[in-house]
Amino acid sequence: MGAATVQVSDPQMLQSRFRQPNWKSIYPLVEAAVINLASANSLLQQIVEAIAAEYQVECLLWTGFDPEVAEGIQVYGTARALQSLKQELSLIPTLAETPGLILTAPPAQESKIQICYLSKSPQWLLDQQHLSHAARLFGETLIVPAWNGDRLRFVLQLQRHLPQAATHLPALETRRKPFLRSYFNPKVPTPQPTVAAAQAWMVEEVETLEVICSQVVLALNALHWRERLEQSRQQAALVGRIVRLLNSSLNPNEIVECIVAELGQGLNSDRCILVDLRGDPVHILAAWDHPERCFQPLENRHIARDLWQDTVEMFLQGAASYLELELSQQESDPLLNWLREIQAFAALIVPLFVQDEFFGAVLLLSYEKERVYELDELQTIRQVADQAAVALTNAQHYQSLWFKQETLRLQNNSLQLEVIHDELTQLLNRRSLERELAQLSAPAQWNLQPPFSVIVCDIDYFKLINDSYGHLVGDEVLYSLAQRLQKQLRFGTSAYRYGGEEFVILLMDVTLDRAFEVAERLRLAIRSTAFETTIGPLEISASFGVAQQDPTSDQDAWDTVQRADRALYEAKRQGRDRAIVL
Repeated sequence: MGAATVQVSDPQMLQSRFRQPNWKSIYPLVEAAVINLASANSLLQQIVEAIAAEYQVECLLWTGFDPEVAEGIQVYGTARALQSLKQELSLIPTLAETPGLILTAPPAQESKIQICYLSKSPQWLLDQQHLSHAARLFGETLIVPAWNGDRLRFVLQLQRHLPQAATHLPALETRRKPFLRSYFNPKVPTPQPTVAAAQAWMVEEVETLEVICSQVVLALNALHWRERLEQSRQQAALVGRIVRLLNSSLNPNEIVECIVAELGQGLNSDRCILVDLRGDPVHILAAWDHPERCFQPLENRHIARDLWQDTVEMFLQGAASYLELELSQQESDPLLNWLREIQAFAALIVPLFVQDEFFGAVLLLSYEKERVYELDELQTIRQVADQAAVALTNAQHYQSLWFKQETLRLQNNSLQLEVIHDELTQLLNRRSLERELAQLSAPAQWNLQPPFSVIVCDIDYFKLINDSYGHLVGDEVLYSLAQRLQKQLRFGTSAYRYGGEEFVILLMDVTLDRAFEVAERLRLAIRSTAFETTIGPLEISASFGVAQQDPTSDQDAWDTVQRADRALYEAKRQGRDRAIVL
């Protein structure tokens, strides 16, 4: 990095080459960035490009480091400077192949400045954080640190090559003690600056660069606090939208879906997931994907609990209020492996409690690079997670009430009666059953609601009745049996004509033992008295199958109905006119 002392015959040539730049020529860029609320990334690109042009130098700007954690370094630079950096770090043909160094494409505004990312800081940059705040000169390279109080905000690294011909000019009386170690390679000692090397930079130039850096730091601070203010405004708006959702007329399952979407979109996540971690397998209740990004869809919403066991125990023990995972590390863990399978790059996991009981977690996934969340963002996520818990609690208590209100609303509309009722029996029809089973299967309440039971009823030898007496008599039997069923049920209990001579009764908040007692009462009510028909009284019996919802084995409410249906066929097999539990 050092330079040999050379001779120059034309002093005016050297003076013209090293004219005194005015920092005011660059300041309008800084002012415009603040006024227009440009991003810090855009501002630094413009500054590096302007300095490189104004001072006729190769320029690197190092930023993104933390005083305690030397990771995630960003380097803005001219193409030649970055190429030189690549050669100094590792003699590998391309920057993309350099370990820990990733080169990005030129930005959209076609800036000549490129950006690369280092996973760790070079040693000289670590040392710089413990040195004085003054600029330092070694060889033809000038290092200008930009401090914000006690925090090193960025480091400007400039290199200017001397002309081949030079003259004896007065040596630069630098106010900076030369840095004695090579910044690029600590193993190679850097020679003391020669007179000619010192002449590459004049005191006035160093002073103007320090002024520029101080102005850029002020601009970055202004942009930072305006960004934080905007983030706070957006987070407050997010919480406000969540509160309005909770007070809306949407059903609880739709509310939970909307909360997950609001959270993912409001915090600019690639994917947001709400997962129930209580059962085995684990269930994904709701998921939102960024509409402008493309990644592997979540086809399987059931995950083995073993993948989550360590995480669940950590949250239950209060060992963490949230968990940040970086999946680029080679660490092997079941949960990390699953996240890698869905091609996530980083994840934030926030636990969710419903009425002080551990329920699950909210996952915010990044698919391109690691996302660092500010403290106020984490607080917002926690607050929204609590609101999601409120919605889940509402789903547990009010889902059936909501559906009944919707049913009553439809019943009050005469135009809808034929849509929800069976014309012959006047019971609710199969379409109504499908609709309520879909509501009961909603992920937001499937594991939260009190268990429900299903009774499936089928008339014994009904085909024989139709064949012997005709379909009109068969219709009379169907109507009379439906009326007996309805009279034996509590007010508000839903009974459905499932199809043909088969009926379904849904018993909300009723356990299996109690459901069996109801089935027996219905069976006796049918068997005890003959049915009056146009051809005279007929002795009728029916068989019953009973099942209770099992959230761990039933994927949805239809699974519960199918188990009750299998119990019905077992009752038929055992001789009919009986109730069987399965």
